[in-house]
Amino acid sequence: MSILIINAMALELVAKDFSDGHSPSNGGPTKTSRALAIIHLAARDAYAKVTSAYPPKLAGLPNPPSGLPTTDDAGKAAVFGAGFRAASMLYPDFLPYINDVALFSTSGANPAALAYGALIADKWLASRVNDGSALPQTDTMYSQDVGRHRADPVSKMPTLGRKWGKVTPFVLTNVAMDAPLEHYPKLTTKKYADAFDQVFVCGRDNIAQRSHEFQHKAAVGLFWGYDGANKLGTPPRLYNQVIVKTTEFQTLAHKDQVNVLAAINAAMADAGIAAWHWKYEYDLWRPVVAIREAEKGWGPTGNGDGNTHRNHKGDPFWLPLGAPKSNNPVPKPGADGDNFTPNFPAYPSGHATFGSACFETFAGLVKKTTKNIKVQFTSDEFNGTTADNEGIVRPRWEQTFSLKEAIDQNSVSRIFLGVHWIFDATGGEKVGGAIATITVAAFK
Repeated sequence: MSILIINAMALELVAKDFSDGHSPSNGGPTKTSRALAIIHLAARDAYAKVTSAYPPKLAGLPNPPSGLPTTDDAGKAAVFGAGFRAASMLYPDFLPYINDVALFSTSGANPAALAYGALIADKWLASRVNDGSALPQTDTMYSQDVGRHRADPVSKMPTLGRKWGKVTPFVLTNVAMDAPLEHYPKLTTKKYADAFDQVFVCGRDNIAQRSHEFQHKAAVGLFWGYDGANKLGTPPRLYNQVIVKTTEFQTLAHKDQVNVLAAINAAMADAGIAAWHWKYEYDLWRPVVAIREAEKGWGPTGNGDGNTHRNHKGDPFWLPLGAPKSNNPVPKPGADGDNFTPNFPAYPSGHATFGSACFETFAGLVKKTTKNIKVQFTSDEFNGTTADNEGIVRPRWEQTFSLKEAIDQNSVSRIFLGVHWIFDATGGEKVGGAIATITVAAFK
């Protein structure tokens, strides 16, 4: 089916974009999710206009050329035309790869349908030119106040996505109103203390000394990684991979696969916009800074966090297990080989927001609950060929889980890596769930 080829190509482009020293065309999970949304929405609208299977999402699209059949075959050709055209514009560095896939896939396809699909892609690309995604997304603007986000002391990268929350959404009308998020717990509360104590133990960089239970937690953290690593790319690629492995997806008619893939990628694009809106609205520090500066006398102000409920004292030497720097092409020694804390504020978790938006949207569109959709899945972080940050190959690990379990694992995985708080996870799930509700209604 044509949309499966387009989806597989798009996911491979995401991996290539972050591989072998390439400077990403769509850096970070935010720009990745935008690119995937445009590719899949262009393919959907091309199919929709040719076959009249459902209304297109972009207004004012030209009609197909006179005499073009309204069949599924013509729609498939239009999907190819749209997908390849959008991909070539969004990932220009990989045009030879895209052309090779197109040459192999489109033999015998209706030329008029291919050309029409490319035209629809151009319309989609034009519609997003002034969407705010071109605003500068990196800087070194940090507050020195207690509780505010500052750079990881190990990987001192600039912040990413400060203005991404201003990008025009794909499905939402107003990010703050459609996907609301209340303030995180105050630093002096018992709820914050409990989150502090949890990540202090579960997320520390002491994997070799951990019990079996905590080693398993670390494995879960790595399984859901995809932190812009070489050969892996970013989390939206991972969540697409999970969905296409489900029986529920594989048994859909082609027209419904086209619709579903457009919906989940639009949901994730809006999840990136919403999560980053709230991240910079609240600007909460990550555990690596919070734990090292928790006690009075430490940190820029010397005030500590003021919390009297914690079981664990702050530790100025605490480091997280960290987001995995998998398949690292730069040999050790050197900071480039170290695992790291992602370079943007904590609350809410991007992983939790993306994953919840994707999985809840899919479940809603196939009229099931996330508890009732099961999948066997092998993460590229544990595929038997991916190596850790020291070049040691990890074994293959296949899990069987429901999408509800996937949401839960994906969310808490970031605590097990020591890069998030538990309320980041629950906050992300809330925002992602709200986006899914709106997306399902828009694409059903």
